[in-house]
Amino acid sequence: MGISVSDIVMGRKTFFILPDTSLMPTSYLEDYFALGYECYYIENDKRVKFQKKVDIILSLFKDLILFFNIDFHIPDFEWEYYIQDLVIDHKIQDSIGILYTKRATKEDKARIEKKYLYELGVRCGCTQLEYQKKQNFELIAKLLFANQAQGRRKTIRALCTSACTYTVTYGPHQVTSAGVLQDISLSHFTILSPGTGLEIKLYEKLKDIHFNIRGFLFRSNAVLVMERPVNGDMLYVFAFVNSSGTTGLEDRTRSLLIPALYKLLSSNCTALLEQLYVKVDDQPEITELPQAEDD
Repeated sequence: MGISVSDIVMGRKTFFILPDTSLMPTSYLEDYFALGYECYYIENDKRVKFQKKVDIILSLFKDLILFFNIDFHIPDFEWEYYIQDLVIDHKIQDSIGILYTKRATKEDKARIEKKYLYELGVRCGCTQLEYQKKQNFELIAKLLFANQAQGRRKTIRALCTSACTYTVTYGPHQVTSAGVLQDISLSHFTILSPGTGLEIKLYEKLKDIHFNIRGFLFRSNAVLVMERPVNGDMLYVFAFVNSSGTTGLEDRTRSLLIPALYKLLSSNCTALLEQLYVKVDDQPEITELPQAEDD
């Protein structure tokens, strides 16, 4: 079984449209993920116009923020008219922000702010990026925080594919994937176990669980913090526990896991968008993303 579209689109997401990666490199996406922000770059693509991509994103995601880089040059195209049409047609001024490279004069900056903030009414800011990319990381992080880009989540769950497995020993037995690894974050993971479920008590600690997340291997202890029945099966939520006995992963493990989890997260979202970019009108609606195998 694949991953449902409803699960992929759940939660607040931020899309940077045609970003200047010399000012905000793609590595920022992993760092913002670690802070609890699910962000994506929508880059220029000769196969599919970015306007079509934006239309698909708007039709698919109901809780989102779009930041447009108005310095991206497109022949015979005016950003202010495009943003104006978005605001009029979709009524999404509360979900739009503007990014642009630092201007030489205060007058230029004031003119841009007047156009987008006051005349067009965009509500997610009109932010001037610095020439030094190191300064922009904190600038954008503050922008995400100000716009509540985390949504209701403290940590982001990456939905697992069949290429995500675990092995754990409890009692006298070693159990390999006793149930399906449903999702994983930097703080928790969820297992769906068929039938009556695992012989484990609430708040019981499991030691030395081995994980394989699409080829990234790591180990951790964990404590069962929640269980509930789901359609005749049992769902278990575990919290990671480190060697000091406190909740969370070891620092080194956490730092190495961040890019692996963001890759898993983004591959699901990107695969869904790519299917929709090329989808023709007579194709059936996409309701499920096929399980991705290991790279």
